[in-house]
Amino acid sequence: MSVKRIIITVLLVGALAAILVMNLGPKEKVKILVQTEKARREPITQVVTASGKIRPETQVKVSADVGGYIRKLTVKDGDHVEKGSLLVEVDPQIYRARFMQTQAAEKTAEAQLALSEASMQKATGEARRVRGLYKKALISAANLEQAQADLAMAQAQVDASKGQLMQASATLDGARKDLAKCTITAPMSGTVIDLMKELGERVSGGDFREDIILTLADLSSMEVEVEVGERDVVLISEKDHAEIEVDAYPGKSIGGYVKEIANAGVTRNQWTESEVTNFRVVIQVEESELKLRPQMSATVKIETAHKDDSLTVPIQSVTLRRPSEIAAKGKAKKGQRPRKKSGKEVAARGKTDGPKSKLDPLTATREHLPVEVVFVVENGVAIAKRVKTGLSSDTRIEILEGVSPGEEVVSGPYRVLSKDLKNGSEVRVGSPETGKPGGRHRREK
Repeated sequence: MSVKRIIITVLLVGALAAILVMNLGPKEKVKILVQTEKARREPITQVVTASGKIRPETQVKVSADVGGYIRKLTVKDGDHVEKGSLLVEVDPQIYRARFMQTQAAEKTAEAQLALSEASMQKATGEARRVRGLYKKALISAANLEQAQADLAMAQAQVDASKGQLMQASATLDGARKDLAKCTITAPMSGTVIDLMKELGERVSGGDFREDIILTLADLSSMEVEVEVGERDVVLISEKDHAEIEVDAYPGKSIGGYVKEIANAGVTRNQWTESEVTNFRVVIQVEESELKLRPQMSATVKIETAHKDDSLTVPIQSVTLRRPSEIAAKGKAKKGQRPRKKSGKEVAARGKTDGPKSKLDPLTATREHLPVEVVFVVENGVAIAKRVKTGLSSDTRIEILEGVSPGEEVVSGPYRVLSKDLKNGSEVRVGSPETGKPGGRHRREK
């Protein structure tokens, strides 16, 4: 073997040995990169957010009560009309002819009643004369009976004529109303927002079928209808202030207040895993310079509670952990080993935590339910602290117990907070972009 080959072999063996030493040697523990914010005192407003559609507070659907072809159409979509002004006229030819026919029938019934009443007067007089003659024994009983029968017949004819006249009058009144229904006027002042028929098109009238011609709305007063979940609706009260953001006007908001809260909810996907119950909430929109139109999409933030001075942290800082995951781990000082438990302590723990311990099943189950915690950074270590929360806004949440003002709480990244971070994890504070210390976080989703 040549000297050159020996040198190359020695160098390769040395390189492999160096690599093995580096891999098998002690490794530096990986620290989790987090971002933090200080708990601070500030005002907080609790809000319930929901989405819905803009709609007029008052709107009327105009339809025809009689069938026929549209002979006049005086408006178009977007027109403003005053109450009582002409909107539509249905061809009245058939209804006018019917009215004239029934009017003639009523006059005929009136004439017949007059004749019947005249005949009755004559029969009454004749019966009176015959009765006088019969008392004087000048005529027979048969003549008296005939006179009384003629009077009864005349009375029956009068009654029949009155009935015919009443029927003719009722028919005439119906024909008169149908003729009047051919002319459709505005029931209120407003704007035509949905014109569904055209000139010459046929409409179907009737009590059992609604054939809408147009919709008339008062656009000076608008509202938003939203659906709120059953957990949030209990926080809302009538007259609660709301901020309304319309998608068509980004960056601008309109004031409003809660006008109506439904007493009954609407359940969707019943008896399935995705079952959800929502409640209808109506928000009255206050006056604004923005031109709102029906069916515009809007997001509503309802202010349900407010405090002027609260201890708050970022809302994503509060996460869930089981009580067993946040138990105190007894951090030892540098150079000091953790204290060894005595036999009595071990025995006592065995009596309470052992497999044969008699615990209340309900209590044991509750002890394993997740609780709210925040992670506080102390000397490069994340410490889980159980907290009690209060009001929450879109970005902040109130801490009632568990954290002091000025403490550095972990505020991101979201995945680290929700899954990776453990009680006692070693962390380093830095920005999410560079990993260098001092950066504020941006919530990751």
